[in-house]
Parts: sequence; structure tokens; C-alpha cells
Amino acid sequence: MSTIDQYFDIDRMMSENELLLAYRDHITESTVQQLLSITELKLVQSGEDKKLRKRVFNILVECLQNIVNHAEQTNEDSVASLLLIGRHNSDFFIVTGNRIRNSKISALEAKIEEINSWDHSDMREIYSSKLGKSEYSEKGGAGLGLLDIYKRSGRKLKYTIQPVNDEVSFLSFHISIGAED
Repeated sequence: MSTIDQYFDIDRMMSENELLLAYRDHITESTVQQLLSITELKLVQSGEDKKLRKRVFNILVECLQNIVNHAEQTNEDSVASLLLIGRHNSDFFIVTGNRIRNSKISALEAKIEEINSWDHSDMREIYSSKLGKSEYSEKGGAGLGLLDIYKRSGRKLKYTIQPVNDEVSFLSFHISIGAED
């Protein structure tokens, strides 16, 4: 059983949900464009409201950018990244997974805890404030990806971190997007 299969029971997820896309491999800038094109087509075919499809798509863009910019690349044979997009009842979900350096975990958890503590009614003001104060990282981002996901999904950020070895862990996010949010 591969590393990712240990963290996700993909067969169970596929049978319990309407899975639109499952991808297990390295996610690069070139694969991002392909994944976005496939997802856009699948979302249109789903027949959902255009506003909901747009929210799902925009959240997916942020998720994929986070993987491309922050995933830890290793020389192991196991799969580096995971992307699942589907629907459960009336909600869409996006599950992403990638490796992260163990040294970055506590800062990430603190950032997620801070974001999850904010009230959604204050999001416009918080987002504008953070955007105005942000500095661009060496990877070109302003550090607003998780905040944008939280803002657009209308729900708390859910994640798990499973140790792989002494240097890296496997980080997964599960984002739920509902029409009523």
C-alpha cells in the first residue's frame, strides 16, 4: 500500500461520494492548467449554479497554487501530491494532499488557527487589511491563499498532518463548499 493510500481510503471515498476528479502525482504549473480545464468542464456538466461553480473553481485555483508553491519535493518513489474533487449531498469538496517539511508545521498550524478564529462577517475588512500589509514571499505569494480559501468556502479550514519520516509529513486539506454559504 502506498504512502497516500495509508492516509486516504480512496476506494471508500469514491463509493460514498460523487467524485468528479481524482489525481495522484506531482502537481506542477503545467499540470495545474490541465487539472483546471478538466475541473471546469466537470463543474459545467454538474449542472450546478454558476455562482457555486465559480466559488469551487476559485478555491481549487488557490489549493493548487498552494501545492505548487509549498509542497516539499522528495526523491521518494511514493506519490507527491493528491487532489480529489467531488460532491457529497449538496456540498462540493476539495481534498488536497502534499508533503510538508516538519519544521514548517507549527507555523502553518498557527496560521490556520488564527484564520479559523476569525468571524466571517469581518472577512472583507480582515482580507483588505492583510492584503495591504502583506509582503511577497520568495515564491511570489502574498500569503493570502489560506485566507482566501476560508473566505470563499465560508467554512473553517480542516486539515490533517501525518508524519512520513523525521523530515517530512503529509499535509491534507479538506475544503467543503456549500451552495448556502
